[in-house]
Amino acid sequence: MKPFTFSLESVLQLRSREEDVAKDSYAEAVSFYNRTLVSLETGIGDLEGLQSTLSEKRQGVSKKDDQLLYLQAIRQQRTFCDTLTQRLARAEQLKELRFRLWMEARTKTQMLDRLKERHKARYDADVARQEEKALDDLVSSRWVSRMRELEYSF
Repeated sequence: MKPFTFSLESVLQLRSREEDVAKDSYAEAVSFYNRTLVSLETGIGDLEGLQSTLSEKRQGVSKKDDQLLYLQAIRQQRTFCDTLTQRLARAEQLKELRFRLWMEARTKTQMLDRLKERHKARYDADVARQEEKALDDLVSSRWVSRMRELEYSF
């Protein structure tokens, strides 16, 4: 019997490549999300540091210009943190979208994999059936030849 071939093998390979691309794309989105989250946490930490420094300056003796400088720095840092928060929300949406795309690609690949497995199982069953038939034919032919030998011996 000829060896097993899956007629949709090229489609399966294409879907596997698409799944790999989608998976890599999702990994990039997760990486971007994580970098943005770290940047936001750092920005919030810097903002808290500026606020505590301003609080210390207000309790002690400091110039009005120093306090104004810190207030301006706090405003800038808040704006930066707001921008990072918006970027983080977009990164979260991008991450979820790419995850869905990866899962869709994975589902398509798995469908073809299951179809290939069913075809392989059917092929294996056919091979086993043919082997069993060949074995039965061999046993029958031996039995017939022994019966003929017995007939000729009498």
